[in-house]
Amino acid sequence: MRFFLFDKIISFEKGSGGSGIKNVSLGEDFFIKHFDRDPVMPEPLVIEAVAQVGGWVIAVSCDYKYSAIMGKVGKARFHRPVRPGDQLRIDIDLITSNDYGSTVNGLVKVDGEVVAEIERLTYIHHESDGKLKEETLNTYIYNSGGFLDRDGNCKGG
Repeated sequence: MRFFLFDKIISFEKGSGGSGIKNVSLGEDFFIKHFDRDPVMPEPLVIEAVAQVGGWVIAVSCDYKYSAIMGKVGKARFHRPVRPGDQLRIDIDLITSNDYGSTVNGLVKVDGEVVAEIERLTYIHHESDGKLKEETLNTYIYNSGGFLDRDGNCKGG
């Protein structure tokens, strides 16, 4: 993963959903020389942030049996630009999940105001075994915000 587009998980309910936080800083790589006079977070990266939190929810919910690979965005609506200094709260609702894939809805808020709605974000499941499972586990423990212990087991939520 080139960018980690969430900083931590703040709530989680296995098999149901969760929430993550992304603190948007002017120091982000995607702001450098791209929007020098009017910095805004590109909307595809807002979708990717939702996809990463959704992928975390899916992987942890299925005990790392699968890695979730984003396949399709059903619908995305953006209500205002995301700017440096914003703290994104990314809420994920796990709609469906089976051995082949999952679907989530995502809601992105800044200070309680909805800035983006992502509907029917569909993932394809890739079976995680060996090295891929270990890498996924280590990445998600790192970004868990305390919801996972050092073995990847859910401690809270």
